[in-house]
Amino acid sequence: MLHYKFIAKRMVNKILIPTDFKVESLNTLKYSLEERKQEKSSIILMYSAYNSDSITELLFYSPSKIVEALISPNFKDAINIIKNTYESSIHSFKIELFHGLNKNAFLNFYEAHGIDLIYLPKDYCLKPHKNGFDPIPLIKKSRVEYKEVAWTSDRPTTNKDALTQLFK
Repeated sequence: MLHYKFIAKRMVNKILIPTDFKVESLNTLKYSLEERKQEKSSIILMYSAYNSDSITELLFYSPSKIVEALISPNFKDAINIIKNTYESSIHSFKIELFHGLNKNAFLNFYEAHGIDLIYLPKDYCLKPHKNGFDPIPLIKKSRVEYKEVAWTSDRPTTNKDALTQLFK
């Protein structure tokens, strides 16, 4: 029975992609799905944010409400287009918050989610919101397997331009 579980686990790869909830950042996701068209993948988009110091905010902490507040309509549209376009390659899709500040916290997150591979943008700098931070330096320090993806961007002027550019 253990043998079958091992085989099933290898059939679906868990891929982690850091995001800043900007449409442009989804180019890394698009690249990973293009590269792995023949395989089913469970996708985890990770947003890194600092925890609040407010006791009230911690008492009423809700990851789903935080994610909802950060997602723009254009980002949501882009995700839906990606899900529909690569439906045969996506086993599951979720967005997770990461609040750790050191490599051990990231390694715990990595192991808890059973990540097989991380895709990082090579030339794109994540631009997190007010309480967010760029996790890429932390990921690189953690010495886990990752793949840097180079994609060019003409720096679109609007979100609509970014959405159009994503699907050229």
